[in-house]
Amino acid sequence: MLFTEKSVVEVLAVLRKRGYTEDFNLLEENISYVKDGVAVDINDIVIDRVYRFTGMSDMDDESTLYAMHNIKDGLKGVFINGYGIYSDSGANKVLAQIPERNLDNEDWGI
Repeated sequence: MLFTEKSVVEVLAVLRKRGYTEDFNLLEENISYVKDGVAVDINDIVIDRVYRFTGMSDMDDESTLYAMHNIKDGLKGVFINGYGIYSDSGANKVLAQIPERNLDNEDWGI
């Protein structure tokens, strides 16, 4: 997990340039998302990188951003969840099913 002083918006901009354009928060709705009319299995999703944000003046701003991709079709996206007492239990259940690849050794310019 990487801690960053940049805002969620700044990190999202960098990730979008790297191809992370999908909203994987939809996984929480149905444990899969639909691409071209076909449900995607959550077992095909891998977390590439995790970013932790802490609100400087407001602890309610604490969140975690997950950059992830589908190993079958290469589709990349993000999943954002609160942190600590602000995390969503449904999101936590989904995230617990997704393995982390941990690309922290790569410089992503963030």
